[in-house]
Amino acid sequence: MFLPMTDFFKDLRQEAINDISEIAVEENHERGSELFLKNDPAKHFYILVEGSVLLTIGEEHPKDYLVHNFGEAFGWSSVVGNDRYTAKAVCLTPTKLLKIDKASLERVFDAHERSGRKFYMSLAKQLGQRLMDMHV
Repeated sequence: MFLPMTDFFKDLRQEAINDISEIAVEENHERGSELFLKNDPAKHFYILVEGSVLLTIGEEHPKDYLVHNFGEAFGWSSVVGNDRYTAKAVCLTPTKLLKIDKASLERVFDAHERSGRKFYMSLAKQLGQRLMDMHV
């Protein structure tokens, strides 16, 4: 699996990567597939393998963000303490991604605390970058 090639997982210990590989599910979606809607239960974290996903945040004055780079993550609500997604995610092209169950990922990081810390540091960095990208 290509987890170690992504920014989120490149600094994690091999044991943690092995455990995450066991819970990650590779999925293929057609153009137009809705992965989740705003306010859907936030149960999964996603890593893009190929394709593109449009995230739409907000309703009155929506902001769009295009996820199109290998290893880019979305569905963050699931891993930052939100019970519901704050955006809508729709595939713009045929898309391959890794889908990781929130509860299973939490168990992995309970067993691999150092790797969990590294993961969340990478998440904070990517979140900060995305916020900057959306406000430019």
